[in-house]
Amino acid sequence: MKKTLLTAALLTAFGVAAVAPQARAANTSSGTITFTGSLTASTCTVAVNGGASTQTVTLPTTPLVNGVLSAAGQSAGWTAVTLTLSGCTGLTGYTKVYPYFTGTGIDTTTGYLNNTGTATNVEVALSNGQSTANALTLQGASGAQNAGTQLLSATTPTFSYFAGYVATGAATAGGVSASVQYTLNYQ
Repeated sequence: MKKTLLTAALLTAFGVAAVAPQARAANTSSGTITFTGSLTASTCTVAVNGGASTQTVTLPTTPLVNGVLSAAGQSAGWTAVTLTLSGCTGLTGYTKVYPYFTGTGIDTTTGYLNNTGTATNVEVALSNGQSTANALTLQGASGAQNAGTQLLSATTPTFSYFAGYVATGAATAGGVSASVQYTLNYQ
């Protein structure tokens, strides 16, 4: 009988404990954090040679006479190419800008632009001057192409270059066509 009473007492105690309310951690709302912001495609507006951001720059017709472009490394037909920036507002935290040139038309050995026209043994160089001595190294990484930087605080940040024919051997007559893409990188 003592066993029965003890068993009944234990079952009662555990049964009561099982249905009794359990102590809970305090789960109360203390506040809300809201995050807001915006992303913008704000960038400088680019004018190539005073026109739209995508332009065709015509190099001069150059006769292959008197040894012009008759040997690798010779150049001719240097033509001004300017990238003029405007509207460089809203770029908080940035003070400088530089162009980065890319594309499948870049000769990874010379850094010049491959000719897709009918002339042979000729490429197009982009240079800081009217010679290959100051040529941009278009095969270089971003920031390592000798393209220069401009301050965003300038009234009209401008990059002044020259494009010209460069012989890779004795050039032959025909059309010359080359292209390169550019993006602006901000620092």
